[in-house]
Amino acid sequence: MECRKFLITLRSAQDLVNVRKRFRMKVYAEISFAGDSRTKRKTPVDKKGKTDPAWNFTTGFTIGNQAVEYQGVMLVIKLYCSRTLGDRYIGEVSVSFKDMFDGAAPTSQGRRSGIVSYPVIRGAADSQGLLNFSYSFGGIVMVKKPSHVSARYLTVAGIVIVRVVLEVTLGTSLSLEIPFFGEGVPIELCERVRYAS
Repeated sequence: MECRKFLITLRSAQDLVNVRKRFRMKVYAEISFAGDSRTKRKTPVDKKGKTDPAWNFTTGFTIGNQAVEYQGVMLVIKLYCSRTLGDRYIGEVSVSFKDMFDGAAPTSQGRRSGIVSYPVIRGAADSQGLLNFSYSFGGIVMVKKPSHVSARYLTVAGIVIVRVVLEVTLGTSLSLEIPFFGEGVPIELCERVRYAS
């Protein structure tokens, strides 16, 4: 499977709407792919900048190359005000990976990178403030899809190991019936990455 490393640095925001009238705004950002909770990452809370927070927070993802080839895969950055009685939504920025990739400048290391500012949207057409971030896409790498190893295959592997250890220790062959649930089932617990040539 063709993949790319995607790095993003959330730098700052400016002129955000003040959603907290009595106390100081403490703002953090939450990054995800189209709101998918499995991809969420959060910045630390900026406690000093109020409506002009700064984070300089960098995080990375490995994304399928299709994300930069077709419209529809969105990077969503939501801004929140941290509060004791529940965080308050400030607004968000949504941008497609394809648009970012197409707008990025090639670098000497074979990457593509960009520095951008997007308006922070709240509701249908409401906007106040800008979100500033930089990003880069690495070159294409080949990632082997992780196999889905079920417990029974690991059990079979464990029985085989125990049998071999017992046979070596006792110096004799054991006649154990080992149930096997399919020929040629790979048991791999990690993914391997190799660079495309």
